[in-house]
Amino acid sequence: MRINVTYEQKFKLNINTVYNLSFQWLNAQYKSKIRNAKSPNFIEAKQGTMMTNTGHDPNWKKKIRISLYELDKVTTLIRIDASPLSRNILRIEKLRNSWFEGLFKYLMNTLQSAEISNPSEKNIKIEIMEDSDRKKCPNCGESLELTLTICPYCGIIVRL
Repeated sequence: MRINVTYEQKFKLNINTVYNLSFQWLNAQYKSKIRNAKSPNFIEAKQGTMMTNTGHDPNWKKKIRISLYELDKVTTLIRIDASPLSRNILRIEKLRNSWFEGLFKYLMNTLQSAEISNPSEKNIKIEIMEDSDRKKCPNCGESLELTLTICPYCGIIVRL
């Protein structure tokens, strides 16, 4: 039996912003490998580990497909389809909830934070480090590349 769990949500963000944030979020996940990406509409990846599981761990190896649909210039629908690579799944609803609470909730929260923040307001001070191609995360203090929008260490949105 092939299992597929789906999560969908609309955001008042343009499709390029949602794609970039989703791509960076996926790159920051443990044991994640992007297999295919077509900007700004599609990302496919594998994520997790093939450990022996007794429950449905959010890190259980899965195939993730993120599809983005531009509804209008400022609204994007994100659809996440995830399929376990193992076939012996007994409780699908438990798996769905554990993946959402343990993994996909962070992406949705990141997109929601970007949606409600006004790009013209700079309420977080970003410290540019001596090396001009680095900045410091205001939450955890880690050194980041200037091009990153999401801190791979703590997962918050970082802007200049």
